[in-house]
Amino acid sequence: MENRSGAPVLAAVDETEGSLRALDWAADEALRRDRRLRIVYAFDWPLYHTVPAGIPDYSIEEFARRLVDHARDRAVERVPGLRVEAEFDVGDAAPILLLEAAEAELAVIGSRGRSRLGAALLGSTGMEMAATARCPVVVVPDREPKPAAGRIVVGLDGSPAAHSAAAWAFATAAGRGAALRAVTAHARFSSGRLGSLEVPARYAFDSAEEAAAREEARRLQSESLAGRREHYPQVAVEELVEAGHPARVLVDASENADLLVVGSRGRGGFTGMLLGSVSQSVLSHSAVPVAVLRAEKH
Repeated sequence: MENRSGAPVLAAVDETEGSLRALDWAADEALRRDRRLRIVYAFDWPLYHTVPAGIPDYSIEEFARRLVDHARDRAVERVPGLRVEAEFDVGDAAPILLLEAAEAELAVIGSRGRSRLGAALLGSTGMEMAATARCPVVVVPDREPKPAAGRIVVGLDGSPAAHSAAAWAFATAAGRGAALRAVTAHARFSSGRLGSLEVPARYAFDSAEEAAAREEARRLQSESLAGRREHYPQVAVEELVEAGHPARVLVDASENADLLVVGSRGRGGFTGMLLGSVSQSVLSHSAVPVAVLRAEKH
């Protein structure tokens, strides 16, 4: 992974409670990494049309200043002595935050609550950050954090993005003194062009096909882990290969973890495809913070 000497941990904040949970996570992580914390509030001025300019004792800029000052005070109170800077900027939030992320070691953003179905409401800015930011992006769910478990989960599938995820997960686990659970999901068989779409789930599966799919998953997992154990001998590693939908397997495997790390395998010309369907599903349903890593460019 690229080492950005002196780069800060970036925390994107707004007026939601979810962003404050993300701020708390970012402050703790900045302390772990011995980095300064950079807090940024980006907002599009026309969105505040419900409060016309010129109303006595009201200023959009003053509102933004109070918001970032409150965020700075909260971070310093949580982590005394932490180096913190806080700024606000007017404009489209996603481009502003992406420019900030280009100079950051890590970007942290909160989800915007949960839908009636229990899925996280990430929002377009969070989705674009996770899909296209140059640095790793951590999305923090809007829920009470669980007690520390001392475990990080990483999803591996042999892809270049999974190699990036493995490298980052090992380094993060080593820095935290945490164990690492490597998880690879597979379909129940692997013989056909259409994979698991060929046979409805209610049908019985040939045990040889399932065994072949599991063996292929283990091979891909081994490729992603290759050399990591030797580089981080202090990190205890658990290997898990499970049949099922990758997002469901990863979410279930991370229920008792502190962090879930995934690679973004998406392709295409718009944000959803750039992020990838598995990453999107994980971000929507994970109960723990999710770090999204893009494949390194060589």
